[in-house]
Amino acid sequence: MQRLNPVSYEDPAARRNTVSAKALVELREAILTTRVKPGEGLSETGCATALGISRTPVREAFARLFEEGLIEIASPKGTCVSLIDMNRVREAIFVRSTLESAVVAAATDVPSDEVLDELEMFIWQQERAAEKQDMTGLHQADMRFHSALMRVLGMPTAWTALQHVTADMIRVQFLVGLRPDHVEHILREHRAILASLRKGAFSEAAALLKDHISNVNYDQDALQAGHGEYFRREGRL
Repeated sequence: MQRLNPVSYEDPAARRNTVSAKALVELREAILTTRVKPGEGLSETGCATALGISRTPVREAFARLFEEGLIEIASPKGTCVSLIDMNRVREAIFVRSTLESAVVAAATDVPSDEVLDELEMFIWQQERAAEKQDMTGLHQADMRFHSALMRVLGMPTAWTALQHVTADMIRVQFLVGLRPDHVEHILREHRAILASLRKGAFSEAAALLKDHISNVNYDQDALQAGHGEYFRREGRL
C-alpha cells in the first residue's frame, strides 16, 4: 500500500481524533483519485503501516468509507474498494447537471468583475495543472470552479449537498485522466460558461453548464470498453 501518504499530527492531546480524521481523508482521496483502483483489496494492517498509524483509526475510517459506499467489507475478496456503479454515476450526472444549471438559470444579477475574475483564476489553475500533468491539481481546480460558481450565485449549500452523490463520477474522471482533447474540451466549456455569465446571459450559461456536466457520459462508454474490470456489472449487487 505504497500509494498512501503517511499521516502526521502535532497536538498529542488531540491525536486520536486528528489521526482518525486524517486517515479517513487520505484513504478517501486515494480511492477517489484511483491511486487505489476499484476492486483492489485493502487491509487494516497494510493501510496502518502505509499511513504510519495504528489499526484503530484505520478501522474507524473503513467504517465511514463503507457507509459512503466506497469500500465493501464483506465481499468475497475481503475488504476491497467498491467497483464503480454506473447507476450511481448516472444519478450523480443527473443531480449535478440539474441542480447546478438550475442555480445559474435562477440568477438575476451579474456578479462583480472581481468575483468573475476569481472563476477565471480557477480556469487558469486548471491550465497550469494540465501543463504539469497534475491530474489531482486539475481536479481540485475544476471543483473550485464549480464550488465558487454556486457560492457567487448565492447557493453555497447546493455544492455541499452534491458531495454526497459524486464519488463514482469523480473516479470516472480520474480514470479518463489527462487526455489532451478531453482536458481542452473541459477548459473550453468553462471559458464559455464564464463568458455567458459576464454578459448576464444566465439561461445560456445554464444550458452550457448542463451540457458540460453531462459530457462525462462519453467518458463512461470509453472506459467500460478498456477497463471493464473497474465497473460493477449492470444488475449485479
